[in-house]
Amino acid sequence: MISKTRFLRRLGWLLALAAAGAPLEAQPETYAVAPAASHVRIHLGRAGLLKFLGHDHEIDAPVAEGRVEVVHGDPARSRVVLRFTAARLGIVAGSEPAGDIPTVEERMRGPEVLEVARYPEIAFASTSVRSQATDGTRVRILVAGTLTLRGRSFPVEVPLEVVRETVKIEARGGLDLNLRDLGIEPPSVAGVVKVANRFRLELEIRATAAAQP
Repeated sequence: MISKTRFLRRLGWLLALAAAGAPLEAQPETYAVAPAASHVRIHLGRAGLLKFLGHDHEIDAPVAEGRVEVVHGDPARSRVVLRFTAARLGIVAGSEPAGDIPTVEERMRGPEVLEVARYPEIAFASTSVRSQATDGTRVRILVAGTLTLRGRSFPVEVPLEVVRETVKIEARGGLDLNLRDLGIEPPSVAGVVKVANRFRLELEIRATAAAQP
């Protein structure tokens, strides 16, 4: 009959062997988003009876900070986090008559649209990443996540094409959204020229490998 001491020793030995033979879970590699090299653009069209009198709007949303966590062989564990300063969203130069830009930006940042004084931050955090196709160094993925805007959270899915090199990542993609789905009523002028409800968001994100502790 095996003594209790010998049994515990054997059990510990077997557990040690099992742990040594078990595959280690891949750890995420972290990349810091480069704000100066990253671009998020919002394309707003026109609607209404006199839409031909209005202007399309192209808005730049500078990335304040962000990070990308990549897990080799397990994209579902990868993560993307982006943060924007709402007051820094502005009209792209040349896409609007120069004299109209201050008025348009003031209205955009006011209580009717972004309400930046009350909600200074816009953020996106992924909840899942799904790989769709691979072509050499290029990978097409679908990033599902939560967009936080004006203190409310909205689910969105962003299709991206990602190119990953040794120390950097580049991702490009875009999606169509509705202002009303984000809790924003399209602004109008006299009720006859208004911003279209449907808009296009396009992004180009560049990130470099962060220093490891």
